[in-house]
Amino acid sequence: MRPQLFLVTILLISCSTTEKNQYLFDRLTDQETVAIYLSKYHLDSIPSEIGRLKKARKLYVTLDSSSGWKIYPPLSAFFQQRAEKPPFKLLPNEITELYNLKNLRLVELNLKQLPDDFGKLENLDSLDLTLNKLTISNELDKLMKLKKLKYLGLFGNSVEATDLEKLKKGNPNLTIVSGID
Repeated sequence: MRPQLFLVTILLISCSTTEKNQYLFDRLTDQETVAIYLSKYHLDSIPSEIGRLKKARKLYVTLDSSSGWKIYPPLSAFFQQRAEKPPFKLLPNEITELYNLKNLRLVELNLKQLPDDFGKLENLDSLDLTLNKLTISNELDKLMKLKKLKYLGLFGNSVEATDLEKLKKGNPNLTIVSGID
């Protein structure tokens, strides 16, 4: 009798664990404003389940919810060191299914590139990609498709003056914060 009880217990635990992970963001699916701190979910990158947040109009995702001061290297060393050092993360393509998004903040996630279909987020008017590891010249085509964009935060990524010129030429009303004067 004991071995059977043990097997049933293991089966129930494994089913509930799988179900729990499968519906990680369930309580957020009906919200229009969503803030996700990955550390609270014991994650180090954005899971594909992010695509379930179809009603979100404002989405903020960062690794850690800790507030307070952080120490960074001097700006002269900051960009080169940060952009070249792993870990590198990718944004799941499912985020491009969030057509209602107007405001998207993906801060300090070690993102190396944006999904190929990122331009599908055509309703975005504010995009903050601060403190990632993007090379903006590689992302220009995707960013240029976001015609309604009014604000773009690029500080802490690899940005060239020519990138900024191209973005402004494609969207003259765009305000860009990049750390480049």
